[in-house]
Amino acid sequence: MKRFLVVVKRTKWERDLIRYGSAETARKVYALQNDAYDRVFASHDRQKANLEALQAALPARYINRSELPFVAHSEYDFLVSFGGDNHFVYVSHFADHKPLLGLNSDPATSTGALLYFAPDDFLAAAQKLQQGAAPRIEEWTRVEGTLDYPDGRRLRTGPCTSEITVRSQFHDYISRYLIVVGGQGELEEQKCSGLLIATGAGSTGWYRNCQTRPDADYSFPKDAPFFRAIVREPGMRARTSYRYLNPEVSEKEELRVISEMDGEITVDANPDRTFDFPPGCVAAFRLAKDRLHIVHSV
Repeated sequence: MKRFLVVVKRTKWERDLIRYGSAETARKVYALQNDAYDRVFASHDRQKANLEALQAALPARYINRSELPFVAHSEYDFLVSFGGDNHFVYVSHFADHKPLLGLNSDPATSTGALLYFAPDDFLAAAQKLQQGAAPRIEEWTRVEGTLDYPDGRRLRTGPCTSEITVRSQFHDYISRYLIVVGGQGELEEQKCSGLLIATGAGSTGWYRNCQTRPDADYSFPKDAPFFRAIVREPGMRARTSYRYLNPEVSEKEELRVISEMDGEITVDANPDRTFDFPPGCVAAFRLAKDRLHIVHSV
């Protein structure tokens, strides 16, 4: 029997009960948000119903995402993310070489650009896997960075599944840094609201929406042998003068960024993976050696 570890996220309703302390207070807040209660609670009901149906049909271990760092992943054949895209990206950091399946907990309202399975589709796929069928695996490229600080410290960011942001700690301040692709050549000084680094998985989100032509599709394959970056909100003249406005970095290259600000680097929008980026700190980004193994279909 194949062993599945299913990682479940809290619904928005469950998170808000914790945040606000009571259903009454949460509903008061929703009343100010275009009467969002019916929409939020309906999604909560659908997600709980989908989870209960899954638990009834599939013998597996089901855990909350807060438990994930403390579970021995090697005991399981497949890791399953039950939630949305952001939850999937969080779970992916624990996948290592294990096949990961993205299961959309509420297809009725969530697009899930990174998620290949709805609840019914997943149950059919899990049954085939139990019968010995071979999954179709995609190998997604990731990005990792090394930070060299002026005081001699060296830190590693760990692999990024979706995106990395480089910007000022004070988000209303200008972001200022030097940048070069390939590790050689003249450094270019850039001033903007921040630098966004994207993998193929991240290219369908914020990266694509940062582009100046919203009618064009700037996404690229999740298994592409490169990653890309984009300068966010550069000056009008900089849009035509910057060499590294939207660079592409291949397998044998690296993207170097030298800070000229009190900055920060955040991996996959995770506050637990945010690093100081003070003046003189050198960040080098490159494709990670290990890829994510994502089950596309069975």
